[in-house]
Amino acid sequence: FSTFNPYANDRSGVSIASGFVDFATGRNSIVTAPGPGTPTQVKVFAFSLMKPLTVLAADVAAKNKCPGPKEAAVTAAFMPYGIGYTGGVSLATGWVTGPLGGAEAIIVGQLSGPGTVKVYSSGSALQGGPKVYLQNAMHTPIPTFTDIAEFKPFDQASGVRVATTSTTVGADLLLSGASPADRTVRVRKFQLVRPTADADTLVARQINEVGSITGAFPGVLGGD
Repeated sequence: FSTFNPYANDRSGVSIASGFVDFATGRNSIVTAPGPGTPTQVKVFAFSLMKPLTVLAADVAAKNKCPGPKEAAVTAAFMPYGIGYTGGVSLATGWVTGPLGGAEAIIVGQLSGPGTVKVYSSGSALQGGPKVYLQNAMHTPIPTFTDIAEFKPFDQASGVRVATTSTTVGADLLLSGASPADRTVRVRKFQLVRPTADADTLVARQINEVGSITGAFPGVLGGD
């Protein structure tokens, strides 16, 4: 259906996630980040609902290809750790704002260094609601992803892997990190909560330690 290179000629690899992170698109987006060695720029891609699905001659001849757009459009881009960070990241999406509403958030975790986790949202009750609610329906607003949470889930961790898991009111965070001292990988579950009624950011509260295993690097996590 589609083939595209989100970072031109970069050869560091790519991390990907997908989720309904932007209401304006009306569908799930693809979230990407380059691999270690390249400044981490998170990009959000989507296939527009307003772009006609054209049938190309090659598609008709092959009959095994779906007609449609062959390249996704970039709808947003940001650098969660600044231009100086090149250690690579783990990505996930999820409804971590819970009762505060909004689209799914983008969760980013450093694969090296202190293992800082950041959460980005295109709008929720923290900011008075998604901006798309107030936009003219004839125009597609450009989403602005705001940093709504930042924390280090593991002391002296050598990087972190992120995932989300659904709950009855949204989603919690699943995080794995490895201790450089004893090479123990720990998996912990966190919930994001609003500390006060007027706060515009969330704080992470650990609600469980899922388990621990022996390994030199954070375990790769899966979620929904």
